[in-house]
Amino acid sequence: MAESKPGGRGYGAFHENATPESKELAQYLRALVKQAGKTQRDLQEPTNYSKSTISSFLSGETVPPRVFVQKLVKYVTNPRQELTCMNKAMQLYVRTQTARPAPAPHLPAPRPAAEDSSPASLASVAATAQDQAAKAHEQLAQAHERNQELMEERGRTQQLVLSLSRFTAELQQQVTTLEDQYDEENEENEERLRKLTEQLEAAQRELRRARTSRDETESLLARLRRRSDELEEELAQSRRTVASDEEPRLPPLPAELQEAFFRADFENALRAAEGFLNDGQQRRDAVSDEWSLTGPRRSAVQTLDRLRTGCHLLGRSLGCLSMMSAAALYLAADRAGADGWKFLLGVLMLAGVVLVSDPWSPLAQLWPAFRAGFRREPVPWHITISTRAMAVRVGRFLSAALAAAGAALSVQCSVAWSAWWLFPLLPVTALCACYAVFGHDQRVVRLVQELVGELGADFKAPVRSHHAPAAVMGMTAPPVVVSDREWFEARRQEVGDSLTGGWRETAIWIKMIVLFGAVLVVIALAGVVSNTVVHTARTWQTPKGWHWDGVVATIEQPVNAYLTAHSAGLPLPVSALHLLWIASGATALGLSFLFGGLGARTTWVLWGAATIVMVWSGTPGEARQVAAGLATIAWGLASVLAMQGLKLRPTTTQNVIVEKDL
Repeated sequence: MAESKPGGRGYGAFHENATPESKELAQYLRALVKQAGKTQRDLQEPTNYSKSTISSFLSGETVPPRVFVQKLVKYVTNPRQELTCMNKAMQLYVRTQTARPAPAPHLPAPRPAAEDSSPASLASVAATAQDQAAKAHEQLAQAHERNQELMEERGRTQQLVLSLSRFTAELQQQVTTLEDQYDEENEENEERLRKLTEQLEAAQRELRRARTSRDETESLLARLRRRSDELEEELAQSRRTVASDEEPRLPPLPAELQEAFFRADFENALRAAEGFLNDGQQRRDAVSDEWSLTGPRRSAVQTLDRLRTGCHLLGRSLGCLSMMSAAALYLAADRAGADGWKFLLGVLMLAGVVLVSDPWSPLAQLWPAFRAGFRREPVPWHITISTRAMAVRVGRFLSAALAAAGAALSVQCSVAWSAWWLFPLLPVTALCACYAVFGHDQRVVRLVQELVGELGADFKAPVRSHHAPAAVMGMTAPPVVVSDREWFEARRQEVGDSLTGGWRETAIWIKMIVLFGAVLVVIALAGVVSNTVVHTARTWQTPKGWHWDGVVATIEQPVNAYLTAHSAGLPLPVSALHLLWIASGATALGLSFLFGGLGARTTWVLWGAATIVMVWSGTPGEARQVAAGLATIAWGLASVLAMQGLKLRPTTTQNVIVEKDL
């Protein structure tokens, strides 16, 4: 009984000449198409084959090329199942290729071991090299022949594209004219309009196929040329025995593919165009399978898409996290009265809004307009705005704002309100944050499906039996084998050299490890000592009435009293004189410590002596000796820094000139 497919007739029985391997492949492809709910008409555009050719592939009459199998599996399967189905289809395709009787390659017969002498061995090697060179010449000639065939195919396809483009434009103009006259002559032009519309759709479909065929021919031709260049470089000989790579003169299109024939008999011309495109597709697939000219690996494009998707997810995640952190910290700063942090938190919130809005695509579209405005040039094109994309971004922003509000309310519940409010708040906040990061992004859905599909394909992959040489010989191989034993031996030798040699002979990485460990030990010891000192200082009994302010006042108050008693009639107040005196002493101390100049140190000595005199004069009664002594001690301790590097021992220099008599 014929298998049925949705929306069309049954596939029918397999062809009588179909091999078991081709039947198995066709059966699997039929199952994929049926599961996806597609018809053979739906497969025409993605596979670039006609309906009759697809039917021959799915009936087992003809083994489909590898490219057709890959395109069909990619079109009818979802990303989660694509890798598993592709592996299964490729296994069945390889079976169909291995089942074909392949002609045995003509190789030179091996010479017996008894006759293997040195001159004979050299002669055999030379003969083998000549055979390989002849085979390389043959491959190069065949590559140039295929190159010319593809050039002709490209030229013919380009001519067909031009013919179909002009014919489609004429049909479009006729349809537009009839649509304008539709109300006036409805009964007369209705049938004609329907027929022209069908012809226009068919012509546009074939035009798309022709353009796709032209692009595929260009890509295949470029890859074949690169393969020819590789053969020429390996051969390193002239092209005397191969065909020329000049652009061939293209023969004109057949009469049934001319533009005039489309106007005269559209149905026959359309069938001729379909046959021409089918032949070209089969020729390209045959060349691709013959020379293993696979297209650019999908993994590179897939890796780039995954990297781009990951960057978008990372940006939105950072933006949502910034908004939530800024909201929570803003509430904490408001409760603590730290108004100085509110501006920085506002900047953090604004950065989060920008990242969550995902502005990279709009910025890429607006960049030409910005550049044109900056250079005072006219805008190259109109700015296209997608309202759906803007609505999605607004939704993400609102969701992130709700997540930020949830974070702030969670902090408020933890501090002031009841903790039971956290049970509904935390899940709602997490859902809002997840929607702001992952919501309405088909790239994320496709990425997840591809990752799940790859994981499932790894688990469904057939178990491969590896016969290790050690197991064959009856030995037990270790489960872990070091692949770079030389590197490990070199590091072990460096460790031994560091133990037997000196510090200078030690390797850099060993020095870094030792220094890093020493730094950690020093930091730990410093922490222990500081903790002990702080704990001991806290246990000290401070004498009652002891304050550092009293020590400072013992020196400062007499100086202030002296300045008050001797500054009558000066335009400067006493407070300004006191501040100027302290500033001059601090400046002299700093200059003496940093530069050690004679003027700075002399100024420091005079300032200290004058301070001691003022303390002696400003302190009343018998306490002036104690106050002056305390001021002398303080000035002496500060002089240790000011007089650093001062040498009182004179330094003499003697110049000795030694003359040597010749």
